[in-house]
Amino acid sequence: MISIDLVSGFLGAGKTTFCSLLLKHYINMGAKPVYIVNEFGQTGLDADIIKADGFEAVEMFGGCICCTLKGEVTVAIVKVIEAFLPTHIVFEPSGIFIFDDFFDVLSNPEIKGKCVIGNVITIVDGVNFKYTKAMFGSFLYNQIKNAPTLVISKLEKKQYDPDELIADMRNINPDAFIMAKEWQEFMDEDFKELLTERKGMVFDHPEHVHGHFKSLTVKPEGTFSQERLDDFSKLCTSGAFGELFRIKGVVMTDDGPVLLNIAKEDVNIEAFKGYSPSTLTFIGQNVDQAAVKNFITS
Repeated sequence: MISIDLVSGFLGAGKTTFCSLLLKHYINMGAKPVYIVNEFGQTGLDADIIKADGFEAVEMFGGCICCTLKGEVTVAIVKVIEAFLPTHIVFEPSGIFIFDDFFDVLSNPEIKGKCVIGNVITIVDGVNFKYTKAMFGSFLYNQIKNAPTLVISKLEKKQYDPDELIADMRNINPDAFIMAKEWQEFMDEDFKELLTERKGMVFDHPEHVHGHFKSLTVKPEGTFSQERLDDFSKLCTSGAFGELFRIKGVVMTDDGPVLLNIAKEDVNIEAFKGYSPSTLTFIGQNVDQAAVKNFITS
C-alpha cells in the first residue's frame, strides 16, 4: 500500500521547502518518494524547484482540486504509481485548499486499495499567521484544525515568539502534535518524531474562499539589475500591484537566474540552481494587471 502524505498550508507558508526536506528524509531512509504539487497559478515552478533538488516531481496547475482538478489528481496519482512504483507520495495542494476535498479522490476505484493516507501536516506561516488569521480566519482554521500535525515555518526570521505561536495553534487544535524548528535544524530524527500516524481529524466546512483569489502569470523578458529587483520587491509588498498574498517565480538577473518568493511582506530571493524560463505568478484578491505589465515591460 502506497502512503500519501498531505502537506497543506496557506499561500507562501513554506510547503515546498518542507516537502523538499521530507523527500530527502525518505531517500535517506531508503524509500522511493514522488512529489505531486497542485499549483493555483499558471506555472509549475514548485515542481521545478523539487526537480532541481534531485527528486521526482509531477505538477498540476491552473486550478484547485476542489473546483476543477479532482479527476486530474486521480489520473496523476495513477500515472505516478505506474511510472515510478513509489513507496510514498508527497502531495502538496494549492495554498487555498480545503482538506476534505482530497479524500473524495482516494475513494476513486482506480486508486482505492492501492493508496492510504499517511501523514497529514499543515505548515503554519510563522511570519504571516496573524495577518492570515485576521483576513481568512475560518479558512485557516480548517487547515490547522483538521491536521493532526502542525509545523511552524520561518522561525529563522525571529519575528514572533514561537511559544506565542504554539499557544495560538493550541487554541485552534489542542490535540495536534506541533513542531517549531528552523528549517536548517531539521534532522532525520525530527522526521521520525514528526511522521507518526495520528488520528482524530474532524472536518469543518468553511466559506469557499477560492473565488476571492485571482492569479496573473507574466513572462519577463531581459534581465533584472539588483536595483530593479529591489524596486520590484518593494512594489509587490507596498500594495502598488494590488492586494497580493503571494508572488513567486524565476527571473534572470545580471548574476544568473534567481528564485523570487514573496508572501505578503516576507521577501526571499536566492540563486536558482534548476532550469525554468523567466516567469512570475501573482496571487491575490485583486491583481492590478496593468500596473504589473507596465513595470515588467518598461
